[in-house]
Amino acid sequence: MKILYFDPESVHGKYIKILRQRGHDVATASSCADAFAMMRRQVFDVLVMDCAQDTLDILNFTAKAHGLQPLLAVFLGDEWGDELVTGLEELRNVLTMLEDDECARLAVEGRMA
Repeated sequence: MKILYFDPESVHGKYIKILRQRGHDVATASSCADAFAMMRRQVFDVLVMDCAQDTLDILNFTAKAHGLQPLLAVFLGDEWGDELVTGLEELRNVLTMLEDDECARLAVEGRMA
């Protein structure tokens, strides 16, 4: 899964190493401008915002991010805490199931054509 990890305080969020060890492709950004520039250049599955709610207008930032990538899943690191990695793993499982179902559907349609 391709993850953009946004932390305006630091680019060394405590979950980055764990996510990479679990096979996720993690890009980091420490400013809004950097995050939006990265979203213009590449598509991400997930945006993790690891910042306190008083340091960023989260709703405005999320709206702009969805303007660039409407299907982007957003996780607030503060809200998830230590369950962040588990939540991302569950999302990956759901995305994999959806891909598998799409492949199965296309295979069936191909046989019927």
